[in-house]
This record gives sequence, structure tokens and C-alpha cells, in this order.
Amino acid sequence: MADTLRVTSVSADVLWARSPWDGVITDPPPAPNAEPRLAEGIYLIEVDSIVDGAGSVEMLKFTDSSLGFATRPTETPANSQYDTCVINPGYIDRSIDVGAASVGFGEVILATTGHLDYILDRGLDGQTVLIRRGPHKGVYPDEFPIQLRATMEQPEVSSTSLRLRLRDRLSEFDKAHQRVQYLGNNVLPNGLEGTADDIKGKTKPKVYGKVFNIEPMMVNTSKLIYQASDSDVYDIPNVYDKGAALTRGSDYTDSAAMLATAPSPGQYKACPSEGYFRLGAAPEGTVTCDVTEGATAADRYAGSLMQRIAEDAGVDLSEIQTSSFDYVDSVAPYEIGVYVTDSETTLSAISRVAESVGAWFGFDRFGILQCGRLEAPSGSPTTTIDEVAVTTLERIAQDTLPVWKCTFEYGINGTQQSSDLAGSVSSARKAWIAETSRSVVVENAPTLIVHAMAREMERTTYLVSEADAATEAARVLTLHSVRRDTYRVAGRMSARAFLPVDIGQVVTLVWPRFGLEAGKLMVVTGLRMDFGNNAIELTLWG
Repeated sequence: MADTLRVTSVSADVLWARSPWDGVITDPPPAPNAEPRLAEGIYLIEVDSIVDGAGSVEMLKFTDSSLGFATRPTETPANSQYDTCVINPGYIDRSIDVGAASVGFGEVILATTGHLDYILDRGLDGQTVLIRRGPHKGVYPDEFPIQLRATMEQPEVSSTSLRLRLRDRLSEFDKAHQRVQYLGNNVLPNGLEGTADDIKGKTKPKVYGKVFNIEPMMVNTSKLIYQASDSDVYDIPNVYDKGAALTRGSDYTDSAAMLATAPSPGQYKACPSEGYFRLGAAPEGTVTCDVTEGATAADRYAGSLMQRIAEDAGVDLSEIQTSSFDYVDSVAPYEIGVYVTDSETTLSAISRVAESVGAWFGFDRFGILQCGRLEAPSGSPTTTIDEVAVTTLERIAQDTLPVWKCTFEYGINGTQQSSDLAGSVSSARKAWIAETSRSVVVENAPTLIVHAMAREMERTTYLVSEADAATEAARVLTLHSVRRDTYRVAGRMSARAFLPVDIGQVVTLVWPRFGLEAGKLMVVTGLRMDFGNNAIELTLWG
């Protein structure tokens, strides 16, 4: 899910500049030329900016009200003035699908003839923008709820305007998840960071859930120590040399004990508390291992993994709607595993998990991370949308045919090996490690009879078991093997029926056509809110 904020067009005759006023405005008198939008509320734009190399933050404040706005002496912050230079606060677009939507872009445009040039010396990239809305004489901040929280790039400045280029908070995930690199400062035979001649500067790996036959990083060539994950794990149940399992010795309590004592030849000893293991003799070929992260099976379900990945990426728990992740775990209790290496982004890592169970994730317009699963609409609707609320309704022609066959990959093999294997490797294991994954196939022949051009769906999942993959494939086939309708409805953002609506919610759509006379449950899969025009547009699916 991604948010988008844009201004589509600006008339040249409204590009004006206003300098900040002096004094405190508490209850300004009505003006004959006040904008019509004052009746519906004004917008306050609050922008965090970095002032200096010490990281000092100053909030810049702007409004679209020609009457101006300032907080009262009794409010917090007190006597805070807003520059009257917002031309249009733009709009947001949000949508859901399996996995994450692309990162949304947008902008807020401010009018200037030079009084905003000081912003060029500020650091805005990566900082927070808040868009609030409330009555002109409203109490701050209680009567000015946040309409959107986003992050920024550096602004674009011309002779008449300054554009605050906004990005959905999902952009915070569009960077390398693992940024910890090996220091290469081992003083052999000691150390766990490699040397300048081998792994210095390489990214440390990270395991989430349960993974198989991954190739760990050798971090000490003298003592034959490998790192499977840059964190504690629950277990390292198997280590292989040329595909053959090594005998496991007793675990180390910590890395200090691991550095001090070697295993017997032919053995390995694990240090799960820090993600390492050590070999007792030099390997004959490629070393791989199986790793389990998460103490219980439930810790390895999709919702738990997505939340853990997000927290590792820096999202505070207070910014996560944990109940939504718990819900995904409850409806998709399947073990999953992903191995994050090199420069893979957080966005990619979470998407791999989400797609495995048909889930979606993203930040809502208030900056809270949430997730859900694309399912047929059911249960109690949030609201009813009918002719009273809707200004226009459009049935979107079905652009995807029903699905008659699903092929889902599962049981990902971290290291494909078809040669240079030990003679003791069984035929069954040789067959398994020669492939990158296994797959399950489910079909619905009647769908193909009704729809001769019905589709086949293929999906790579990181599910561990065949049974879970088969269950998920059957669920998805049931969901998509029948006709699904999509409608686009528009109305006023302030209309009562639209006030509680958000992405992923179920609503009842009532309309005198398309078989909707008695009402039909629909899922909100798209939401566009045009702040400047008080307009809203929903995409409904079901």
C-alpha cells in the first residue's frame, strides 16, 4: 500500500507571495475576500527541517488560509504563526494488492518571490511532513487532526514557487535492509569480522523464520567459524559439507566460548545466541546450513516476520498496528523463511513474506504501518455507501479473467547443488538440493469450461511445508476462480458515509444497477482524497 500526494495543475494568476506577519492572531475578524474553503476548514502544513550539523530541528509552518493562522497563547506551541503561502495541499492516492504497492510520490506547492529561499539551506530530505485540517478558529491541535504524514526529498525552488516533494513512508523501506558490514579487522587467529583480504565491507546476512541449505559467511578462516545470521537464532540444526550432514556437538553459550574451544574433527558446534557455528576440520567443499529463527512456529508466521523486519528497519512499535499483523497470523498460520543478504531492501524482504500468504502491507495516511490479506468481503461493513453519498459511480470493466490453475513454489533451497557432492549424500537429498524449490498445483476445471481463456497463476512463496503451500494455493484459486467486480465511486470527503472509510475495510455498496439494489459487500482497495477540493474516490472490489 502506498500514499501519493500531488498537485496536478496551478494557475499562473494564483502564484503570489506573502511574508510572515507580525503579532499574534487569536480570533481574526471575518474578511470579505476570505476563501470559500474556510467554511469547510483550512489546512496547516508542518515541515520538519534540519538546521545544522548537530541535527537541530525546526518545524516550518504554512497554511492555505488568506486570513492567516496562529496558535493562541494558551495552546501548545503558543503564539506559533503559519505562513499564508500554500497554493493547494494536493491529494493522496492509496491502494492495496498482494505484497506492497509501489512507493507513492507527490508534492505540496508553496508560493514565493524569495521569502522562502532560506529553506534551501535546510535539510528536508528524510524529514516528516504533517498535513492537518480544521476550522479556522479551531483549538490547536485537538481540532486539527492529521490528514497525512509523509516524508520528503529536497525541495524544488523556482522564482515563483517552492515544491515540497513528498514520498509515502513506504519509501523508508526502499533501501538496503542490512547495512551492517564486516569490519575486516580480525587479528588471526582471533576475531569474527574477517580480514581486509577476504570479507571486509561485505554485508552481514540475516535470517527470518526457517531457511534451508543457505550458504553462510566464513568470518574466521583460522578457526573455521561461520556466521549464518547477524542476530540470535533459535537453532542451527544442520550443517553440511559438500551436501553431507556433519555431526553436531554441544552448543556454545557465547562467541567467547566458541573462539576458545574447537569441535572434534567431523563435527560442528553452534552458537545460536549470536548466529555462528564452528567446524572441527577444514571443509572439503561448499558449506551450507539450515537455520531456524524464532522460538516457536508462531514466531515464524508471516505477520510476526513482517513486524520483526519492520522493527529492525527502524519502525517504532508505537507506529505499528500490531493487531493487523496478529490477524494475518491467525488466518495464515504457516511457517515461512527468508534469508536477507547483500543489498536487498526492506521493501523486498517484507514483500517476499507478504506475497507468500496473499497479504498486503503499508503505512496508512497517518504514518502507521498495517497489513491485511486480500480476501472476499465478509463480516460487518464499516459503512453503507449509496446514492445519497455518491456523486458518480463507474463499473470498471474486468481486465483480468478468472483463474483456473494455481502453481505455488515453496520449500526454497538456499544453495542449488548438482555437482561436487560427497558420496555419502543420499539420492533423496541430491534430488532436493539440485532444485531451487518445490511446487504444488491446484486446478478448478469447471472454471476453464465456463471461461475458455481463464488464466493460470504462478507465485513464488517462502512457505516451508507442502501442506501449507497447497492450502494457500487452494484459497487463492477459490478467491480468483469466480467473477469479481470493481467499482469506482466518488463523493465529498466530508460526507458522513465516507468519514470512517480506509483501505482494506469492508463496506456495503447500494446502487440501482449492476445487481446492487439490495446492497453488496465490497473491499476498499483504493482510496483517493483530494484535499483542495474536498473530494474522495474509492475503488471497491468484491
